[in-house]
Amino acid sequence: MSALGYKMLFRKGGTKSSILAIALLVATLASLNSIVNHISSQAEILGGFVNVGGTFLILSRNSVSLTDSEIDMELASLVNNTASAKYVLPQKFFKATLTAGSSNYTVNVRSVDDVGGFLKLRKAYVKGTAAKANEKQADVGEILARLASIDLEDEITLAINNSRSLKVKVAGVVKTLTQIDTELIIPMETVNHLTGNSGKVSFIEFALEDKIDREGAISRIIQLLPANVKVVKVQQLKEFMQDVNHQTLTFLGLWSLAVYAVVAAASYVVTTRLIVESGYELAMLRALGAKEGLMFKLILAYTVTIALLGSILGLALGITGAETASTVARWIQVSIQVNPFLEVEQALQTLLLALTSSILGCLCPAFKSVYKNYAGQL
Repeated sequence: MSALGYKMLFRKGGTKSSILAIALLVATLASLNSIVNHISSQAEILGGFVNVGGTFLILSRNSVSLTDSEIDMELASLVNNTASAKYVLPQKFFKATLTAGSSNYTVNVRSVDDVGGFLKLRKAYVKGTAAKANEKQADVGEILARLASIDLEDEITLAINNSRSLKVKVAGVVKTLTQIDTELIIPMETVNHLTGNSGKVSFIEFALEDKIDREGAISRIIQLLPANVKVVKVQQLKEFMQDVNHQTLTFLGLWSLAVYAVVAAASYVVTTRLIVESGYELAMLRALGAKEGLMFKLILAYTVTIALLGSILGLALGITGAETASTVARWIQVSIQVNPFLEVEQALQTLLLALTSSILGCLCPAFKSVYKNYAGQL
């Protein structure tokens, strides 16, 4: 009798549309997962390309940016005396208003003791020369120079806090392919004459020798530092990419919950419609002696089969759709190289969660159907 009832339910109209509805929902998840997998794999490859050189910064513990950090310059001597350092570079970093010609720009200003040594450390290409403190000179990043139409020998004016101002001559245009290309580099002595604060810097950048125990050296430095400063490691590309992946997967997980909730709602609607449209068939089964448990199992089996078929079709549609879209994108623009893929574990997880959501969605109407009076349906 169960096989007969099962066939009767599947002969009802709307089965194909129910399968397609579930398939489209699962396809959305499958395609998103496949694209995220591609992005994650590329991020891991990118993280492996860069070997972090071990650069550290000492800055204020409560600072949220380099511009609001202020520490004692004497801490540079502490680093030199505590560990074998490749270099120790105190820097002032602040925002100022740059006037070039008739235009004003808000720019980042970086101040160091030895501009020439700093640019050599950054492997910079300099058009002109490094700025010298005794001649009130500055070097301009290439991008900033283009933006503000600045060239060699131009005279520019810097205003700090809209009060103190300083005129400097452009000694060189700098190209480093880093954020320094957007900055103005000035000798620290020149800035100290302007601000009058020679004992403070924004941060101290340092790097340790390759052959020493870096973790031990950093631990010793941290123990000797005052409580109001901190040491942070820079150029942590791998950790950054892992954090981006984690945030993306977290967002995708929240999005998946919403999709599974819709799957449960769809199953509820499918089951309710089935019960309403199959009233005559269910009444016949009851008249033939079918018990409440059998009625419940038939409805549950129908819903699970719909969800299973819809999920399998959805996985296939999602992967095929993502691959088709990536292929079309490559045809349109060759630089777009997206290769979506789905792991077997992810496919099984999606399938199981879709089935679970579908079962949860059909339980309420299925239970109601057990105690429904079908006498009037015959």
